[in-house]
Amino acid sequence: MDENNFKKYIDKFFDDLVLYDDEHNGHHYKGLLKAGIDVFLEKENEYNAYEIYQTFFMIYQITAEGKSDKETDESIVSEPNTLLDLVGMMKKYEENTGDLIEKQRDHFIHSVNVFLLGLAVYAQNNNYKEAFKSYVLNSPYEKYYRTNEQVSDEEFLYRWGVASLFHDIGYPVEIIGKQLNKFINDSVKSISSSYGADTAIDFKDFDEFNAIVKMDPNFADEFTKIYPHAKFLNLFKPTDIMAHKIASDFSSVDINEVSRHLDEFIDIMGENGFIDHGFFSAILVLNSYGFLIQKYAKNHDFFFYPIVDSATAILLHNYYRNVLQKNPFNLPALHPRQSPLAYLLILCDELQEWNRTPFGIKDKSRDHVNELNIIIDDTRLDVDYIVKNGAMGLGFSQDKQELLNNVLVISGIFKRGLSIYIEPQNDNSIMREIVKSEIQAPDVLIRNVEKLALQIHAQYIETTTSQFEEKLAKGEVDEKVQKDFEEKTKPFEELSSHLKIANIRQARSIPKKLNMIGCELANLSDKREAITEFSDDEVIDLAISEHDEWCEEKIGQGWTYGAERDDSKLIHDCLVPWEDLTPEIQQYDIDPVKNIPSLVDSIGLKIVRSRIRMLTFEMHKFYQSKQEDTLDFDDLPEYIKYSNYRQTDLLVKILSELGYEVVNLDDLGTPIDSLDEESIEYLAEREHNEWCRLKFNLGWKYGPVRDDEKKTNPNLVEWDVLDINTKEANKRTFTNLPQLCKNVDLKIVER
Repeated sequence: MDENNFKKYIDKFFDDLVLYDDEHNGHHYKGLLKAGIDVFLEKENEYNAYEIYQTFFMIYQITAEGKSDKETDESIVSEPNTLLDLVGMMKKYEENTGDLIEKQRDHFIHSVNVFLLGLAVYAQNNNYKEAFKSYVLNSPYEKYYRTNEQVSDEEFLYRWGVASLFHDIGYPVEIIGKQLNKFINDSVKSISSSYGADTAIDFKDFDEFNAIVKMDPNFADEFTKIYPHAKFLNLFKPTDIMAHKIASDFSSVDINEVSRHLDEFIDIMGENGFIDHGFFSAILVLNSYGFLIQKYAKNHDFFFYPIVDSATAILLHNYYRNVLQKNPFNLPALHPRQSPLAYLLILCDELQEWNRTPFGIKDKSRDHVNELNIIIDDTRLDVDYIVKNGAMGLGFSQDKQELLNNVLVISGIFKRGLSIYIEPQNDNSIMREIVKSEIQAPDVLIRNVEKLALQIHAQYIETTTSQFEEKLAKGEVDEKVQKDFEEKTKPFEELSSHLKIANIRQARSIPKKLNMIGCELANLSDKREAITEFSDDEVIDLAISEHDEWCEEKIGQGWTYGAERDDSKLIHDCLVPWEDLTPEIQQYDIDPVKNIPSLVDSIGLKIVRSRIRMLTFEMHKFYQSKQEDTLDFDDLPEYIKYSNYRQTDLLVKILSELGYEVVNLDDLGTPIDSLDEESIEYLAEREHNEWCRLKFNLGWKYGPVRDDEKKTNPNLVEWDVLDINTKEANKRTFTNLPQLCKNVDLKIVER
């Protein structure tokens, strides 16, 4: 994308932006988000897109930790991030199922670009900015972000971030529907072309999906004081909540009529052979936030105004033109003052055509927009799509322009209207980057991520300064080394975007690294013994992981391997497997790993053995007590330690399949003292199958006699043919599991 064009609009948005937590609580959130965006704009791929999702959630999480409260205890939170998980799921569905359907394009990077395009419009167009702020001020909501008693740009950033980044998280439902339709039709048409078959996705009980978990029966009381007629709605039901919002924003819409239509929308979609992913995305957003806000937030207005506003915009980005502009509603084109977020989401979603990776069969064969030139001001919006190979087809720009003019009152913010152009360029290479890297987010540490990143940089300055002074004394410092040292040892807030992201990436990876060796972060008040250093084997394992993550980060930012390093061309000689590095270079990964305990200590936390690791020790003792020859866990070979730990971790996950959860003994929930026989049989079989898979992956194979040297084991067979004694031994694990958990201050509860 043209850096002098689109990026300058984003820069303007951030130049004007003031974040509450940066001003009042000493955070650096604006700089971190901007750094992620800068890196993404340089290299638009999945790796850099995911960084933006993670940072947005770091800033605007809802958990037990009050991040904006300086007096709040530094508690460790490992709350599942439902929406972030759904984003990752959407990405995987698109990558893995695109070849099975006709038409499918990227929605993961697309959502980030929609987010950025909206920021650009807001920054450049005062008409839209005024419409948004008036909308907020005219609602009963009083807890909005403010600067000098005026609506702050942060209020827009938050609402727009939720609406744009998550408007497509329900897209896998649409993918499944398209897959089913293609499979059925391809199947019957292989018999005869005269066949035709329509398919539809149905819910056994849609009401279960269309419901927010009720934790606080008084959740909506304050809201119904403002809107008494809302008492007749079910405000734990997403479709009723959105029906009320639509009727409030559009006075001509009857609330009962739109509520009835939303209730019947599943059937309508089935009868007419389409799936509106925005409908499912909106419900998922309300379900997720509704649960979290009941659980953690004191102010429930936060849900019923900003979140409902964002979720309803997600619904309307398809629903407005496909439903509300048709019988029986017949609404005219949408004006920005009626629903600013929905207006902007429709506009940006339609305009975002550049760098959309094709996944579907037909889409892969078509030409695509590669780049964008755009002009945004108070009077006009000019969009120039650049196609480097081929053309977009006759009437593409006219059709898109006509669609937007029919759905939106463009003159509501752009007095001179909207212009869309197609600019073909003869270039043999099409920019279609499909990054297949698996990105698995570690536990979100919320404000601790930021603190760790700052400490990582401070520690880096200390180490690097010492090394630099040694080189200086030996006369080994030239102009290039001097400049590199000065650039990398600036104060954190002055670092380049790439260096900030590198520190954040390292901080985020700490929980994942600790999990690899059976450790976790804990408060100082935790009774478990603090781990102040890692074993030699653990250090090497973690250093290899650190190097792999560094390589992934570099490749994600466009770097490639070269025998001679050249930063100007993004060429690095260390982009090789760990074993190919020199001992001197390996030390660059070993040192930060060794520093993890002191880093964690510097922010008032400690590293301890995880409960799961302690359960592994307990289970080992249990197994050994049944055998004549015993061996302490610490004396086991490393690969067996690893196998045992991973097997315990797996065991906990298998329990979750039956609705059980392993939690701390002092957590809420009545402990399960015993499991029924049917559950024990199921869990034992699942555990055995996974044990076999793990053994096979470690190089073991079936043999009539166990031989650890040759890696043979007679139990590497299917469950049905396993001998009865071994089956009983496997089942005994689950029979005794409640007590084994209790021995290490854990318990099993029903979720």
